[in-house]
Amino acid sequence: MNWNKDKSLKFTRVCIYFFAVLLVEMCVGAPWLYRGFLELRSPLLDGMLPYFLVTNYATAVPVGAALYKMNGLLKNISANQVFISENTECLRQLSWCCAAAGMIFAASGFYYFPFWFLCGAAMFMALILRVIKNVFAQAEEIKRENDYTI
Repeated sequence: MNWNKDKSLKFTRVCIYFFAVLLVEMCVGAPWLYRGFLELRSPLLDGMLPYFLVTNYATAVPVGAALYKMNGLLKNISANQVFISENTECLRQLSWCCAAAGMIFAASGFYYFPFWFLCGAAMFMALILRVIKNVFAQAEEIKRENDYTI
Protein backbone atom coordinates (compact mmCIF):
# COMPACT_ATOMS: atom_id res chain seq x y z
CA MET A 1 0.00 0.00 0.00
CA ASN A 2 1.42 3.33 -1.07
CA TRP A 3 0.64 5.99 1.52
CA ASN A 4 0.47 9.51 0.10
CA LYS A 5 -0.85 12.97 0.89
CA ASP A 6 -4.31 12.31 -0.56
CA LYS A 7 -4.79 9.10 1.41
CA SER A 8 -3.62 10.84 4.57
CA LEU A 9 -6.09 13.70 4.06
CA LYS A 10 -8.94 11.26 3.37
CA PHE A 11 -8.05 9.22 6.46
CA THR A 12 -8.00 12.36 8.58
CA ARG A 13 -11.40 13.43 7.25
CA VAL A 14 -12.80 9.97 8.03
CA CYS A 15 -11.45 10.36 11.57
CA ILE A 16 -13.15 13.75 11.89
CA TYR A 17 -16.47 12.26 10.78
CA PHE A 18 -15.96 9.36 13.20
CA PHE A 19 -15.39 11.79 16.09
CA ALA A 20 -18.42 13.85 15.03
CA VAL A 21 -20.58 10.72 15.24
CA LEU A 22 -18.96 9.88 18.58
CA LEU A 23 -19.74 13.40 19.82
CA VAL A 24 -23.41 13.03 18.90
CA GLU A 25 -23.56 9.61 20.55
CA MET A 26 -21.86 11.02 23.64
CA CYS A 27 -24.45 13.80 23.87
CA VAL A 28 -27.35 11.40 23.40
CA GLY A 29 -25.99 8.72 25.73
CA ALA A 30 -24.49 10.99 28.40
CA PRO A 31 -27.23 10.53 31.02
CA TRP A 32 -26.92 6.74 30.95
CA LEU A 33 -23.14 6.73 30.62
CA TYR A 34 -22.54 9.08 33.53
CA ARG A 35 -25.19 7.43 35.69
CA GLY A 36 -23.39 4.10 35.22
CA PHE A 37 -20.01 5.72 35.85
CA LEU A 38 -21.21 7.38 39.04
CA GLU A 39 -22.79 4.16 40.33
CA LEU A 40 -19.42 2.43 39.98
CA ARG A 41 -17.60 5.22 41.81
CA SER A 42 -17.85 6.12 45.46
CA PRO A 43 -20.99 7.28 47.28
CA LEU A 44 -19.27 10.67 47.59
CA LEU A 45 -20.35 11.37 44.00
CA ASP A 46 -24.07 10.85 44.67
CA GLY A 47 -26.08 13.72 43.25
CA MET A 48 -23.28 14.77 40.88
CA LEU A 49 -25.00 13.65 37.67
CA PRO A 50 -26.25 17.15 36.75
CA TYR A 51 -22.72 18.56 37.06
CA PHE A 52 -21.28 15.90 34.78
CA LEU A 53 -24.04 16.48 32.25
CA VAL A 54 -23.45 20.25 32.25
CA THR A 55 -19.74 19.62 31.64
CA ASN A 56 -20.52 17.14 28.87
CA TYR A 57 -22.95 19.39 27.01
CA ALA A 58 -20.91 22.55 27.56
CA THR A 59 -17.78 20.96 26.09
CA ALA A 60 -19.78 19.54 23.17
CA VAL A 61 -20.10 23.07 21.76
CA PRO A 62 -16.37 23.86 21.36
CA VAL A 63 -15.63 20.26 20.36
CA GLY A 64 -18.28 20.40 17.62
CA ALA A 65 -16.95 23.77 16.44
CA ALA A 66 -13.39 22.39 16.41
CA LEU A 67 -14.43 19.39 14.31
CA TYR A 68 -16.18 21.72 11.87
CA LYS A 69 -13.11 23.98 11.61
CA MET A 70 -10.77 21.00 11.17
CA ASN A 71 -12.93 19.74 8.32
CA GLY A 72 -12.78 23.17 6.65
CA LEU A 73 -9.02 23.31 7.10
CA LEU A 74 -8.61 19.89 5.50
CA LYS A 75 -10.92 20.90 2.64
CA ASN A 76 -8.64 23.84 1.87
CA ILE A 77 -5.49 21.75 2.15
CA SER A 78 -7.03 19.15 -0.20
CA ALA A 79 -7.54 21.97 -2.71
CA ASN A 80 -3.82 22.89 -2.35
CA GLN A 81 -4.71 26.11 -0.56
CA VAL A 82 -2.39 25.86 2.43
CA PHE A 83 -0.94 29.21 3.41
CA ILE A 84 -4.04 31.34 3.11
CA SER A 85 -5.69 33.65 5.61
CA GLU A 86 -8.71 31.35 5.94
CA ASN A 87 -6.49 28.54 7.25
CA THR A 88 -4.73 30.86 9.66
CA GLU A 89 -8.15 31.94 10.94
CA CYS A 90 -9.24 28.28 11.26
CA LEU A 91 -6.18 27.54 13.38
CA ARG A 92 -6.87 30.59 15.54
CA GLN A 93 -10.45 29.47 16.08
CA LEU A 94 -9.32 25.91 16.80
CA SER A 95 -7.02 27.22 19.52
CA TRP A 96 -9.91 29.15 21.06
CA CYS A 97 -12.09 26.02 20.94
CA CYS A 98 -9.43 24.15 22.91
CA ALA A 99 -9.09 27.04 25.36
CA ALA A 100 -12.88 27.13 25.85
CA ALA A 101 -12.96 23.40 26.56
CA GLY A 102 -10.03 23.88 28.92
CA MET A 103 -11.88 26.58 30.85
CA ILE A 104 -14.95 24.36 31.14
CA PHE A 105 -12.75 21.53 32.44
CA ALA A 106 -11.05 23.94 34.85
CA ALA A 107 -14.40 24.91 36.35
CA SER A 108 -15.44 21.25 36.42
CA GLY A 109 -12.26 20.37 38.27
CA PHE A 110 -13.75 21.97 41.38
CA TYR A 111 -16.30 19.17 41.67
CA TYR A 112 -14.28 16.31 40.11
CA PHE A 113 -10.50 16.59 40.35
CA PRO A 114 -9.57 14.52 37.23
CA PHE A 115 -11.09 17.24 35.03
CA TRP A 116 -8.03 19.32 35.90
CA PHE A 117 -5.95 16.89 33.80
CA LEU A 118 -8.27 17.42 30.84
CA CYS A 119 -7.98 21.16 31.45
CA GLY A 120 -4.20 20.93 31.22
CA ALA A 121 -4.35 18.83 28.04
CA ALA A 122 -6.84 21.18 26.37
CA MET A 123 -4.87 24.30 27.31
CA PHE A 124 -1.62 22.73 26.09
CA MET A 125 -3.32 21.86 22.79
CA ALA A 126 -4.54 25.46 22.54
CA LEU A 127 -0.95 26.62 23.00
CA ILE A 128 0.34 24.25 20.31
CA LEU A 129 -2.33 25.45 17.91
CA ARG A 130 -1.42 29.09 18.62
CA VAL A 131 2.20 28.35 17.72
CA ILE A 132 1.13 26.59 14.52
CA LYS A 133 -1.21 29.50 13.73
CA ASN A 134 1.69 31.92 14.11
CA VAL A 135 3.83 29.79 11.79
CA PHE A 136 1.01 29.76 9.22
CA ALA A 137 0.61 33.53 9.51
CA GLN A 138 4.32 34.02 8.88
CA ALA A 139 4.30 31.56 5.96
CA GLU A 140 1.24 33.30 4.56
CA GLU A 141 3.11 36.62 4.64
CA ILE A 142 6.17 35.10 2.94
CA LYS A 143 3.94 33.53 0.28
CA ARG A 144 2.22 36.88 -0.31
CA GLU A 145 5.61 38.60 -0.74
CA ASN A 146 6.79 35.86 -3.09
CA ASP A 147 3.60 36.15 -5.16
CA TYR A 148 4.35 39.84 -5.75
CA THR A 149 7.97 39.15 -6.72
CA ILE A 150 8.56 38.81 -10.46
